[in-house]
Amino acid sequence: MNAMGKKMSAEPALLAGGNPQIAKGEGDAPVQAYIAAMPGWKSDVGRRLDALITRTVPGVHKAVKWNSPFYGVQGQGWFLSFHCFTKYVKVAFFRGTSLRPVPPVESKSNDTRYVHIQENGQVDEAQLAAWIKQASELPGEKCERHTNHEESGTEMKKATTGDSKTSESGSASAQIDLKIRELNDWRGETLAHIRALIKQAVPDVVEELKWRGVPVWSHGGIICTGETYKSTVKMTFAKGAKLEDPAGLFNSSLEGNTRRAIDVHEGDKIDEKALKALVRAAAALNSAPARRE
Repeated sequence: MNAMGKKMSAEPALLAGGNPQIAKGEGDAPVQAYIAAMPGWKSDVGRRLDALITRTVPGVHKAVKWNSPFYGVQGQGWFLSFHCFTKYVKVAFFRGTSLRPVPPVESKSNDTRYVHIQENGQVDEAQLAAWIKQASELPGEKCERHTNHEESGTEMKKATTGDSKTSESGSASAQIDLKIRELNDWRGETLAHIRALIKQAVPDVVEELKWRGVPVWSHGGIICTGETYKSTVKMTFAKGAKLEDPAGLFNSSLEGNTRRAIDVHEGDKIDEKALKALVRAAAALNSAPARRE
């Protein structure tokens, strides 16, 4: 094979919609290979997106899966991906319906929302950066396989153990019971303590499981989550930035405009009175009439 033939064979194939076929891989290198192979104007969009995400979320984890770049936070899952289509680049926010304002393009998934970037289209980078920041602070997605969706594109399908948005609160409560038992360490005890305080504060709170088994407590909207990591139990309040916190409970996710979190470590003492007051305030905020900006 001559040199030109070798060069041609080394170029990634373009699949439906002009999407590059890039082997799965972790890190920045496969993402940059994907971006370099994006056809025409789309490659510039890919470079701008990658730079914006990297700048907004320092240390962001990158990978290529199913011929799409993925961006996430180590230990928390993926929050964003993008993919080439014939007339636009589709940016997928896996927790898009939890972002404010909600990204404009609907999805078949209950959680995912999209932004379509077209050739010569106006891109509000400040808004994109705000969405990226918000998304990176939410529990991420573990995408295990994909199904065909719109113009032969891909949409990630959630694992069967995740995102249980059941209306049967008893079923969700039973699964949270099981999760606490399976933790079988200080994290289980802490999660059970937090759960009890939430129920005391808002007796008719709704329990759900979302995002691959994360407990969520809602009352007219999400109050908070109960995420468990190796060394932390994290309560993320969906509208925490709008809540008064006189006891200074919030100690994580302090930079965003929407959410605030409380990280509880082994041996930490929980201020029960202050936490219950914060939970009640979050529930009241969800029930308050929306104000026009």
